[in-house]
Amino acid sequence: MRLIQIAHALTLHDGASKFVQKLDGMFQKLGYDTEIFAHKLDERIQNDHIQTMDKFDGTAEDIVIYHMTTGTSFNKWVANYPHRIVLYYHNITPAKFFFGNAWGSWLKCIQGRRQLKSIVKNTFYAWGASEYSCEELRALGIREAKPLAAIVEPEKFLERPVVQAIYDKYHDGRLNLLIVGRGVPHKKQDEAIEIVRYYKEHIDAKVRLIIVGNMKPSFAKKLHRMVDQYKMQNDVVFAGSVSNDELCTWYRVADALLCLSEHEGFCVPLVEAMVFDKPVFAYAAAAVPETVGKAGIILQDKTPSQVAQVIHDTLASQDILAQLVAGRKDRLETLSYETIFQQVKQDIAHVVDLWKKRV
Repeated sequence: MRLIQIAHALTLHDGASKFVQKLDGMFQKLGYDTEIFAHKLDERIQNDHIQTMDKFDGTAEDIVIYHMTTGTSFNKWVANYPHRIVLYYHNITPAKFFFGNAWGSWLKCIQGRRQLKSIVKNTFYAWGASEYSCEELRALGIREAKPLAAIVEPEKFLERPVVQAIYDKYHDGRLNLLIVGRGVPHKKQDEAIEIVRYYKEHIDAKVRLIIVGNMKPSFAKKLHRMVDQYKMQNDVVFAGSVSNDELCTWYRVADALLCLSEHEGFCVPLVEAMVFDKPVFAYAAAAVPETVGKAGIILQDKTPSQVAQVIHDTLASQDILAQLVAGRKDRLETLSYETIFQQVKQDIAHVVDLWKKRV
């Protein structure tokens, strides 16, 4: 028997792709034979243990674990796999967020939700990236769905070298607010610009917004138009897609992380900011409150004036900052490698037992 993880696509910097590889390492540490297959494989990934699906050789004795992220034609293969599977659901963004601005993504998300129903019928056990995700799975009829959060290894972030040119240029006494994520409308980088505009005009002019992440071209144009209209060219940095060293440097430069996204199945940047001991300000959408816990400030309202004032008041209060430090410490402990490893050890033993009984 092997534990075989399958993904539609594995790419170099994607959080879900990294999670697949970390989970594989845990399975091997527990003594299981493992394999990883991907329908589409980023050639930049240097891992001989990962193969493309044309080499898939699973048998009735193997346990297949499928990582689902969106709609794709490959999901049909999973739904029709002749043996029941384990599903890891990374969550699918509701299609409404792409309506009118990204028709391809809109269609994929609709397709994914439909395909999820078919895959669930062939699933005997499921993990979700959060309790929020598991609730979706249970509503579709999965009897056993359990949260399994992202694996955090702080030392792998903190040991990254500083990109000195970035650090020296932007660690200049300004308040740096960082937003990390894909540049798509539901991530709400536009609202972050509005918040920083208010902060600059009404609280303190020494403020800067740093936007990290790949941008959808049409949305990028909208953001640049906003910056030009507000004459904030010196107040907003579009960092784009960055290397791991650059990302870690941006976290070091930042004074706080801002997350205004309308949908997250987990949201890894929230945890990355905790690793660098940065305050988190995040809108209470989907799994975000669950991910943040007591390690950050949960925003119930995104009115620019209100959010800007909350940021200012929080960063000016030593008592609140001390509480957030304690919250970050506790939250990182629950997401630590050892904590997740112990859960995986118990969960996979249960999965193997179910498999042997062919439940």
